[in-house]
Parts: sequence; C-alpha cells; structure tokens
Amino acid sequence: MSASKHDAIRENGVDHAIDYRSQDFAEEVRRITGGEGIDVAFDALGPSSFRKDYKLLRPGGRLIMYGASEVQTGERRSLPAALRTLTKSPFSSMPWWKGLAMMNENKGVFGLNMLSWWDAEGSLDRVIEPLIPALRKGELKPVVAEAFSFDRAPDAHRFIAERRNIGKVVLVP
Repeated sequence: MSASKHDAIRENGVDHAIDYRSQDFAEEVRRITGGEGIDVAFDALGPSSFRKDYKLLRPGGRLIMYGASEVQTGERRSLPAALRTLTKSPFSSMPWWKGLAMMNENKGVFGLNMLSWWDAEGSLDRVIEPLIPALRKGELKPVVAEAFSFDRAPDAHRFIAERRNIGKVVLVP
C-alpha cells in the first residue's frame, strides 16, 4: 500500500504499514515478525507476488489471492502488462502439483474471484449471509471511500484506477 494511505489504515487498526512500491515487503515482514512469518496474506496485486507471499506464511498460514492489479497501468488495463502477467503466472504462482509439500509445510492457498462465484451460483448470498448478523450488531464496519451515482460510473472507475480509494467504492442507483 502506498505511503499516502498509511495514516488512514492505521486509524482502522493496522500496526505496521508497508509501502510495497518502495520497500521489500518480504524483508519488512520478516523484520517485524522476528522471522516468524504471518498467518494470513491477502494479495490483490497479482501472480508476481504470490510465491513471495507464500514463503512468508508460518505453519498454519493461508494465502488469499484475489486480484491482479498489476495488469492495471493508469486509467486502463495494459495489454502488455496483462501478457507479462499471464506469461509469469505459471512460474510465479503456487503450482497445483505441490500438494504433498504443502501438507508438510502446513500452509494453504485460496483463490477468490467474486465474478466467477456469482456466475456459478447466481448470487453471493453464501458469502454475504453469514456476515449480516455482525453487520447489524455494528461489529463489522465497512470502509467506504466514496459513493458515486450510476451516471458517474466512469468517475468511479477513474477514482479506483488512480488508486485514490481507501476502502470500497460504491455505485448508488
């Protein structure tokens, strides 16, 4: 996360903010944890960091891969960046054939693509319904960066592409 967002995420409970663009995040995580590693890594960047994330997990740790923002450059997806990502992906992401080693390392990898989940099930109810009681009790507090009306959807996309959001961007009918 860029340094410009560190204050905002600290206000939401983050103890150690790392700017992955200017710091070696793996080195920082090892320093912060005294070499012990982490329990969970959430990666929205893309395949080039998945293997690095996995190596930071301690036994029982989980890697959640849920994005590929590294293919985005400026306001548009970059075809050359997308092709580089696709080319690197088999070599940088966790190979499926590492099953026995993963068992010995006691680590896990989870991929998440909400669009394919929606396509397969027709809704996200199975994900959302367990969260509703905690949301109603105020135990979960979603962070909304900004809300845009549907007619301002291009502005919302631009806002995200420029990486100005801290939290979710919401489209309102």
